[in-house]
Amino acid sequence: MQTDYPDNKLPYILELTCVSKQYANGILANDRVSFGIRRGDIHAIVGENGAGKSTLMKLIYGLEQPDAGNILFESRQLQFRTPRDAIAAGIGLVPQHLKLVPSFSVARNIVLGREPMRGLLVDDDRAIADVRAVSARFGLEVDPLATVADLSLGEQQKVEILKALYRGARLLLLDEPSAVLTPQEAGALFTALRKLVELGLTVVIITHKLSEVREVSDRYTVLRGGKVVGLGDAKTVSEVELTELIVGKTLTPLQIQRSSRDALDPLVSVSNLSVVRDDGRHVLQNISFDIAPGEILGIAGIEGNGQSFLAEVLCGSRQPSGGHASIGGQVYTGQGVRSARSHRVANIPEDRLHDGVAADMSIAENVMAVDYHKRPFSRFGSLNRASIRNFASQLIHYYGVAAGSADTIIGALSGGNMQKLVFAREVATKPLFLIACQPTRGVDIGASDMLRKYLIELRDQGASILLISAELDEILALSDRIAVLAQGQIVGQFTGGQVSANELGLYMTGAKRQSGADAGLDVNSGVESVEVLA
Repeated sequence: MQTDYPDNKLPYILELTCVSKQYANGILANDRVSFGIRRGDIHAIVGENGAGKSTLMKLIYGLEQPDAGNILFESRQLQFRTPRDAIAAGIGLVPQHLKLVPSFSVARNIVLGREPMRGLLVDDDRAIADVRAVSARFGLEVDPLATVADLSLGEQQKVEILKALYRGARLLLLDEPSAVLTPQEAGALFTALRKLVELGLTVVIITHKLSEVREVSDRYTVLRGGKVVGLGDAKTVSEVELTELIVGKTLTPLQIQRSSRDALDPLVSVSNLSVVRDDGRHVLQNISFDIAPGEILGIAGIEGNGQSFLAEVLCGSRQPSGGHASIGGQVYTGQGVRSARSHRVANIPEDRLHDGVAADMSIAENVMAVDYHKRPFSRFGSLNRASIRNFASQLIHYYGVAAGSADTIIGALSGGNMQKLVFAREVATKPLFLIACQPTRGVDIGASDMLRKYLIELRDQGASILLISAELDEILALSDRIAVLAQGQIVGQFTGGQVSANELGLYMTGAKRQSGADAGLDVNSGVESVEVLA
């Protein structure tokens, strides 16, 4: 394994020397971090959740200040106190969760905060012309007049990148840039990034996808426990070597045994489920599918095609406009979350911060939130604090959560450790039906492997699992059957292990669909497909 970069001819655009950051709670997030990023490279930063990647980005972008060490950008000492300073210096950040205004046009989003003015009014014509110019210069085609809410996630990501480029970024920081993209969109994104570096920009990506390190990046840095444990040429390192650097050990590949459930009666049945928004838009249209006991049905689809509405109806937080879902023949939808919980429905929400945790409360308070009214957490109307704290401590230990104690405020944890606790809480309820939305999003390779193993164990115990994931590799690896959701409809269904990511991508983007597609247990997966787009 290389310990330094072999080519010393190219100058560093960013150089970190012995950079350390310790938070008030005692966590040493970065411990004497030293490495350089060469001008004109795509540089990948990888590591486990809590390894210090996000803190490092915050230090570079001015959201935090280091306690020790030096950060040089273009040979000048960084002294950023706010992101505004970083932007002015030529550093742009594209976050994993995009920060766009959905109701605004593309042009208005890109120039927001730096609008060209005509007197006291925004000069919209000039804004549109400026966006067209920056789009043409960098080869990122977007319609400046389009409303952001109407764009795909891949197109929205282009808008975020253009927003940074419009502000003069020479160094782009991207956090999990392909996490929510189809293979086709991800390929287009990385082609665009390669064009950017050819024009003289430098790109840093934080990623958990080891294939991206090797296929997309020029060089890599691995963090573990806040320290640099490996760096080198991305083209010569293997995924096995990267995995060992990231987790500190060799991982045994997850072995998944698929079996046919065709002969079983469904445990979960969804019939003609529809949702119409207040504005009259149909976001789910007559969705029907079955899930057998001991089966994982994967839902593949570009985000924003009805997945979140489907999950909300099935977990009880949203009323359906039509249709219903049942467990063991008993209809439970449309009766609220408590009713769904009483039917042993559990839910891992896609947005853990908004729907999964109370960020200002402790780990103990969060993990008992589902069953707080039941024994052993509650008796005669009073909470049993000792029992709750003991339960939380067990989950922390069992799931390898990096936290000081059960009393730690959950919002102080990294996103991956937060996700582990949400996952742990829901699985601990021993559900008959688990709705798992993006269960490993933002989770490192070691933790992802562990959580997937627990999903398989739950399936093998007889639970029905609906897996909604933007990670096609996850859908392909775990699902016994796969249904593709596009524009609120099921447009294709397949047997697990018998379809490729590229084929699913064609259905996800609307290029293909199956005639009369359905995902019932008695429906043949080989329904004739039709080409929709040339």
